[in-house]
Amino acid sequence: MAIALNLTAPLKQDEDTRNRLQHLAETFADEVQPALDAALARSEIVHFARVLVIDGKYLQVLTEFDGDPQAYTEFFRKELGPIFRIIFSLVDGAPPWDELDDPNNFYEYTSGLNLKSLGTSTSGDEDRGYLFSSIGDMTVREIKSQAARQPAATG
Repeated sequence: MAIALNLTAPLKQDEDTRNRLQHLAETFADEVQPALDAALARSEIVHFARVLVIDGKYLQVLTEFDGDPQAYTEFFRKELGPIFRIIFSLVDGAPPWDELDDPNNFYEYTSGLNLKSLGTSTSGDEDRGYLFSSIGDMTVREIKSQAARQPAATG
């Protein structure tokens, strides 16, 4: 069963942060998104991913992924450290990157920003809340393997 990440971080509200957030938004598609796409594809564990800014007050990273949450966060800390350094520099109360750039510190800090979904977990992880999956317990690797075995559609 996929696991949801609902990382929700409060943004600093000073003028410098607002300007850097605007720059991030303006350059995201060309500068950040390609690195995200590449890391997400290499991971072979992420079903869906998106990044949102809510009213200039919160930044959200929302994903559905397979496997161990600590291994997941460590993969992305190593693969996307420079991007997370920028993102967390915008977050109110975030420790300096030198402190976060450690497997346990990164996991603990990001876990604290992960909001529990409403409702009851269908997978037994009550710290996560409700997440529906129409594909049951299939992992990304299983889905890709099954898709590779399907005959090509002809039209």
